[in-house]
Amino acid sequence: MKVIFPVLIGTLLLAGCGAKRDAGGPGGAAVSVGDKGKGSAYLAYAHSASVDTAEDGVRPLYDKLVATCKAEPADGCVLLDSELSSGRDVSARVSFRAAPAGVRRLLAQASAGGELVSQSTEVEDLAGPIVDSNKRLDMLKQYQKKLQELERRAERDVDALIKVSRELATIQSELEQASGDNARLMERVNKDVLKVSIGTRMNRSFWTPVRHALGDFSGNLSSGMAGAITGLAYMLPWILAFLLLFPLGRKAWRKIRS
Repeated sequence: MKVIFPVLIGTLLLAGCGAKRDAGGPGGAAVSVGDKGKGSAYLAYAHSASVDTAEDGVRPLYDKLVATCKAEPADGCVLLDSELSSGRDVSARVSFRAAPAGVRRLLAQASAGGELVSQSTEVEDLAGPIVDSNKRLDMLKQYQKKLQELERRAERDVDALIKVSRELATIQSELEQASGDNARLMERVNKDVLKVSIGTRMNRSFWTPVRHALGDFSGNLSSGMAGAITGLAYMLPWILAFLLLFPLGRKAWRKIRS
């Protein structure tokens, strides 16, 4: 019995290593022609929209989009990133992950709050990574079942039980990681990403550039004076050299002519 268990353990360990190589190798991510029908459903969508609105409408639209996302738990809306600039140039940007229906509502709300300047959609086919992830999960689960069966048989063999338990712990860790990776891939398929940029370039006030210019006047004046002083510092040695050498050169010229 003690001889059989080490042999079985060694066989399972080699099978597990082979399964890991098969799941992680370059051939695991390939999708055959027969998988194209399934692969067409594994598409991840990322939408981008740029909205132009009045200067006093940036903050309300930003707050409205964030509040709408939080009020839509059925769509699983999650706020991924946000930024609001209320300085001289008022602008905002916000990113969401939500179900397609929620993304459509958010996009419609953003368009209603201003002028939709641009809109784009990027699509990524995740069929290969998902097929590879599913294969890896199946192999790890099968290997785990074999180890659990071997663990039940090795109750009286302490050395074999320790080896099996150690391998089971490793496989459990790999299973949890693989399950997490698979869940993240499926989340990208089931939920879309929406990035909204809010600006005021086309709807800003007539006096905004004038106000900006007046605000920069003192800084521009000081920069100009600094540039003039710097230029004078470069020119001064040449002016002194000219004043010293010009009389000598003129005197030499007169002497040559006479």
